[in-house]
Amino acid sequence: MMKRTFHVLLTLVSLTFSGLLLGQDCNSPEQLCAEATNEAEVLDQLNPLAFNCINANYSLFYSFTTNNSSTNSEGVTVNISNIDCVGANGADLVFATVVSFDPANPCSAALYGLESPCESDTLQLSLETGLLQPETTYMLILATDHDPAISDCLFDVSIEGEAIDIDACCDANVTLGQEAIFTVEGGDNNNGVDYIWSGDYLDENTGDEISVFPEETTIYQVTGNVAGCEVTDFVTAFIGPPVSIPNAITPNDDGINDLWTISGINEFEAAHVTVFDRWGQVVFNDIGYNEPWDGTNRGKFLPTGTYYYVIELNSLNVNIEPLTGYIAIIH
Repeated sequence: MMKRTFHVLLTLVSLTFSGLLLGQDCNSPEQLCAEATNEAEVLDQLNPLAFNCINANYSLFYSFTTNNSSTNSEGVTVNISNIDCVGANGADLVFATVVSFDPANPCSAALYGLESPCESDTLQLSLETGLLQPETTYMLILATDHDPAISDCLFDVSIEGEAIDIDACCDANVTLGQEAIFTVEGGDNNNGVDYIWSGDYLDENTGDEISVFPEETTIYQVTGNVAGCEVTDFVTAFIGPPVSIPNAITPNDDGINDLWTISGINEFEAAHVTVFDRWGQVVFNDIGYNEPWDGTNRGKFLPTGTYYYVIELNSLNVNIEPLTGYIAIIH
């Protein structure tokens, strides 16, 4: 019985050192996701590797997959931070690089392609790749000669970049009552059903395109998935005044400020504009405001003075309070 138990233990030790049972070897790398950090990772697997600047006994493999947003994706940045790898003679080096590989032979170093610089450090590393192909899986390799019998070789690892994220477009400047349209791409599902939007004034909260009629400046968040990783992006609808109202006109037929031109009011077909004199009598009343007011009442120019206006925009999309103020006629 003792001999059989001893034999089984030897077999397990042999398989572990060859990397066949480990979840971070070249056959089964751990996935990296944007917006997430793999913390307190331990580099202690005996997987000897010789590739480029790496010639070390212990190695780990991670994978990440790019999105589907373009023919050539942008790059990514991989950060290895909080390295704590103290050996018998001080801090030991950690080596790192990003590679392309043959999916049929993920452990063949001869088929690796260098996608980032191959670098080493004892404290932290930051690797930037070049352009990456869309919908393609790459591997991050970490390696060291640190002896795990002395201490754990610890580190945190994270990844970021447009190539592994979704892209919401685009911040919009609209006036109150106007429509803002936002789109998103890059997620796993091309028809957009997996995108979920959140924010105020949403009628529909799913899809790769939404339209909103916000009544105030509003930030919208969209959530999607890239290779199974949940990621988010943000867009903002900046809301400006619905119309621009001059506070004076000089109807002297010189072509300058002769008319009360209200910029943006043509966006509101049902707008109702009313002007009163100081006694509260209506001197101008119009629905639609297709022709700017020229300061007359029943064909006669009104005298110099200050008049009070009420503008009801009557938007079909959002609730806009009546706009009130004063307009001066100067002759």
